[in-house]
Amino acid sequence: MNEMNKRLLLFMLLLGVGLTTIHAQEEMPFRDENLSTHERVMDLLSRLTVEEKISLLYATSPGIPRLQIPKYYHGNEALHGVVRPGRFTVFPQAIGLASMWNPELHRKVATAISDEARARWNELEQGRLQTARFTDLLTFWSPTINMARDPRWGRTPETYGEDPYLSGILGTAFVKGLQGDDERYLKIVATPKHFAANNEEHNRFTANPRISERQLREYYLPAFEMSVKDGKAASIMSAYNAINEVPCTANPWLLTKVLRHDWGFNGYVVSDCGGPSLLVSAMKYVKTKEAAATLSIKAGLDLECGDDVYMAPLLNAYRQYMVTQADIDTAAYRVLRARMKLGFFDDPDHNPYSKIPVTVIGSKEHKELALEAARQSIVLLKNSHNTLPIDTRKVKSIAVVGINAANAEFGDYSGIPANEPISILQGIRNLVGDKVRIVHAPWKSAKDGMELIQGASFPNGLKAEYFNNMKLEGDPVVRTEEWINFEPANQAPDPFLPASPLSIRWTGTLRPPVSGNYTFSFSYDDGARLRIDGKLLIDQWRSAAISKDTVDIYLEAGKDYELKAEYYDDRDYALARLQWRLPQVGKKERIELYGEAGNAARACDMVVAVLGINKTIEREGKDREDIFLPEDQREFIEELYKINPNTVVVLVAGSSLAINWMQDHLPAVVNAWYPGEQGGTAVAEVLFGRYNPGGRLPLTYYNSLEELPPFDDYDVTRGRTYQYFTGKPLYPFGYGLSYTMFRYGKPEIKDLGKELLVSFDVRNAGKYNGDEVSQVYVKLPDVGVVTPNKELKGFARTTIRKGENKRVEIRVRKDLLRYWDEKRGDFVTPRGTYTFMIGSSSEDIRLTKAFGL
Repeated sequence: MNEMNKRLLLFMLLLGVGLTTIHAQEEMPFRDENLSTHERVMDLLSRLTVEEKISLLYATSPGIPRLQIPKYYHGNEALHGVVRPGRFTVFPQAIGLASMWNPELHRKVATAISDEARARWNELEQGRLQTARFTDLLTFWSPTINMARDPRWGRTPETYGEDPYLSGILGTAFVKGLQGDDERYLKIVATPKHFAANNEEHNRFTANPRISERQLREYYLPAFEMSVKDGKAASIMSAYNAINEVPCTANPWLLTKVLRHDWGFNGYVVSDCGGPSLLVSAMKYVKTKEAAATLSIKAGLDLECGDDVYMAPLLNAYRQYMVTQADIDTAAYRVLRARMKLGFFDDPDHNPYSKIPVTVIGSKEHKELALEAARQSIVLLKNSHNTLPIDTRKVKSIAVVGINAANAEFGDYSGIPANEPISILQGIRNLVGDKVRIVHAPWKSAKDGMELIQGASFPNGLKAEYFNNMKLEGDPVVRTEEWINFEPANQAPDPFLPASPLSIRWTGTLRPPVSGNYTFSFSYDDGARLRIDGKLLIDQWRSAAISKDTVDIYLEAGKDYELKAEYYDDRDYALARLQWRLPQVGKKERIELYGEAGNAARACDMVVAVLGINKTIEREGKDREDIFLPEDQREFIEELYKINPNTVVVLVAGSSLAINWMQDHLPAVVNAWYPGEQGGTAVAEVLFGRYNPGGRLPLTYYNSLEELPPFDDYDVTRGRTYQYFTGKPLYPFGYGLSYTMFRYGKPEIKDLGKELLVSFDVRNAGKYNGDEVSQVYVKLPDVGVVTPNKELKGFARTTIRKGENKRVEIRVRKDLLRYWDEKRGDFVTPRGTYTFMIGSSSEDIRLTKAFGL
């Protein structure tokens, strides 16, 4: 046989083997779309080795090539838009979406988010071209439906507020929007988090609240219950914290008894990132990772974010007979079932979601949806003497100033916008055109305390070089960053970062805002160095626990200095944070220290001051120390008011703020939250009357922390939230003003069997068309135990034209008129007389009606 014939024979043999393999793959029952999901998953499980099954149980799942099972990298986020990879539409932050009080629009937003995720997945050839960790696009660790029981909690912006019913309704709408409505396929796997009672950041890895079962069932769990029972969530994320001495990560009562047995949950449970490892390191709950794996998987934890305990330690636990084959099979079955429903093993042409085009990302329709969501989220807090809307026939010049005037603040877990984000300054300019002179003074702070160096102080940003070793050697991965604030344990998963050990070098131009002596503070774990204009100021290049070094240096305002900061992390906890304290300046010079804002206020008919907070103050890993605006902003607004009392404040923030002075002195205050990429346009429309605000607060605004129990007191009956607070809040839950006024009348309640129909008239008695958010609160009959003062049980957002009267109907589920009977271990709907309170907020009750059950 000549060489040519040998090669031809070899080719034919290989082709035959390949075709046989492909044919065998096609014949495998787990790929047969005519079989049930259960049959297919069971067939696939039967073909896997124990090692392959375990490889499915951690977030960065590598795939199983011999069965053509692709890799899948869990860990993406979508609280208010897809986070990665690439650009997406950025909607208002979750707390802003909650302020719409509009489940239908809420679901539309989630639907747009999941459409964009599927579109990018399709663009990336069903994910084959996506290679970064935490970045695949068919499972999202969203929404966050923990109760915002205390305004100090740093993750409040991610939530839907303090009320379990509102959070449950909105969480369910979001889950449905993400997962789609196809009978066969899931569009996306939604993951409500963090199960359960996750509410502190400063001790997030070791928190251990003591909470009675009654309070868990009545307050901390109902939003999850609704998302599971009504929303059919396909996944749930467990929390870092413990409850009553048992970590949620390894809590069989929570993950199996409540979630699966009581609620009928039929999905998989994923840990918060690193949760199983924390059972050993932070909580000291067990001594070995094998023990952590055993307790977690037996408790009902199916998937680990963290790629640690469910790798070699879980396999070791199996080999040591600590974990059974059935334990592993159960977890793998649940994870595979979700993949099956996503269509991983089907012909993409049969999946309707595989046809969503990439053109939907940032589309005109989604841009308009982001704008409408921003409009509906805005809450008018004060408007004395009809200061708003601004009359451009009378107001010919406006100073637009403040820390958030020229920025588009999105809040935590935000993606990169597909459309150009509109700041409030730009929104105002776009709307008024040449009718009103707009004077902008860039923000300059007079803060005396330590703050992250950012913004105009790094005019070109910072070049950040990340090395996969501790010596700053080799070829780094490089990007531009806004500050030096590296603390991965308390920040969102970032696929860009190399694994530790690593080192980082930041370089860039530093431009001080004022002349004087600055104090630099470098917090680090392990080693750090700081140079300015080549001078070594801090040199602690050695492994150490968390440390902080400070140094004083004189800097001139407006002069450019070259800053270089270097850092390395050996292992475990990593931290690098550079802050400074600005020079002290005498009180008589304070307004000058804020740049040209004072001059702008003097020169204009009106001031719009855009104030608030951002991720330096509230975020994952960082709680707030108080509930006031930062001290410099409080001083700033008081000084501006002295110059021009015709000052309106727009708040950009994700939590409640004790703005008592503003409420007492300023004519108008607007709360915009973190309003997303189109937020500036929405705010401008509200300020100038193009849109009548109708948003409502999903939180109680307290006057001070003195009105609240300690942060770590989880007993809500001790004066927390509108349900138990007996004082007079600054702004109550459900509150929000309008440019018009609404009158209520003719209440009626009908028994429809499983529901009660509450109906009443609402008449728009003002001069503007507008939206009214009607709210139904219920007080239970006396049952011999403490129950809430009132509980939200229904609401409706209704558009009513001026002069129009509408009959509003709200259905109240009887099964939610309940309390937890500790003796029976179950919910009870008591017999007796219920008090129904109908109004415009939890305090503004317009109609009251008794009804017996």
